[in-house]
Amino acid sequence: MNKLSRLIQLPFWRNKWTQFSLWMLMVVISVGLHMHHFNNFLIFKYSFWHTLHQLNLYVPYPDEYGDLYHYGPLFTLIIAPFAVIPSIWVAVFLWHLALAWFLWWAIQNSTLPKKNLVFMIWFTAHEMLNALGMSQFNVATVAMIILTYSAIHRNKEIWAAFWIVLGTLVKIYGIVGLAFFFFIRSKWRFSLWMVFWTIVLIALPMPFFGAEYVADQYAEWFKSLAEKGQENMLSDFQNISLLGMVRKIGYAATAGLPAYYEVFASAGKQFDATNWWVSTWSDLWLIIPAIIYSALPWLRFNQYRAHSFQLMCLALVLMIVNILSTGSENSSYIISMLGVAIWYIAVPWKRGRLDLVLLVFCFILTSLSPTDLFPGDVRYYCIRPFALKSLPVTIIWLKLVWEMCTKDYREPIRS
Repeated sequence: MNKLSRLIQLPFWRNKWTQFSLWMLMVVISVGLHMHHFNNFLIFKYSFWHTLHQLNLYVPYPDEYGDLYHYGPLFTLIIAPFAVIPSIWVAVFLWHLALAWFLWWAIQNSTLPKKNLVFMIWFTAHEMLNALGMSQFNVATVAMIILTYSAIHRNKEIWAAFWIVLGTLVKIYGIVGLAFFFFIRSKWRFSLWMVFWTIVLIALPMPFFGAEYVADQYAEWFKSLAEKGQENMLSDFQNISLLGMVRKIGYAATAGLPAYYEVFASAGKQFDATNWWVSTWSDLWLIIPAIIYSALPWLRFNQYRAHSFQLMCLALVLMIVNILSTGSENSSYIISMLGVAIWYIAVPWKRGRLDLVLLVFCFILTSLSPTDLFPGDVRYYCIRPFALKSLPVTIIWLKLVWEMCTKDYREPIRS
């Protein structure tokens, strides 16, 4: 054990270039394993060409890819440089590289203590591979949320507003950056920048694709998001959240396991519409109490100036993005795992054994459960059907809010 401890403490593991190399290795592995036949990237790629040809972005194109496009029209400009690359392998590699570098840059420029960034990089490396393996934009989403808080902490309202608006117009999740509004010193200036960036970024695709077309696509986007919420209820690979865990366990308990496994095998499409958990149960019965509970720390005005308290608010936001969203999926947990890492390291006291147990539990069940380290039957009949990947994050979220309501954070953390 002493040898292992000395090995872990070697400067090699703390070296910045070692950590950067680790993330670049995740890029290479994610492309090399060809995890999903690049379906998600094809959705992104063709969104640009569909926009260029004035086609509806939000209808199926089964000859080109599976599933549907669920991002804002603005995203088609972001993906454009990658969409025009002829080689799919080169395009995917550069896309993954851009995502990994963007999050790396956001973490390195965050207000977290530099010594703690080592833990964040290593702790989230596997979840990073998971997200990159699906070519998911979630990597950039969490980067923008972190950048939003960092800009607010440094009184750079112009950039805070920019990252919130950009994140919202691409994948709606960016709107959670508004949770840091109370930490902003010049709220009027921030509000004006919000208005400015909203106008600029909504209008940005219009010179390329036409104002009427872009406006129509925004309307189609909002419609598709509403429909997606219904489709995700009992979905296999979606609604991996507190909401999904409760609904799926409830449905299985009332319909019986064999009937539920049939629903699970059909990716949630063959459910019994008369079942109470489908016909009557509303996620709002969980969402409203959860939001009220999560908002309680914001009543502690005397803690607002404490850097560590603000970082806990960031951790809280990163966790609820998944556990309170029906759109959460396996690869979106790069967002919440970074929140868990911040929760563990960015407090002005030493974490106890219970916290360490929760951290390890979260790493094993949340990060490693989709892998072959878990027996296939356990994954297929237990973890995936009941969204148990979300359980450790939910428990840590409950503990985090309790800590924020009872602990004193007024000891500065140097960035």
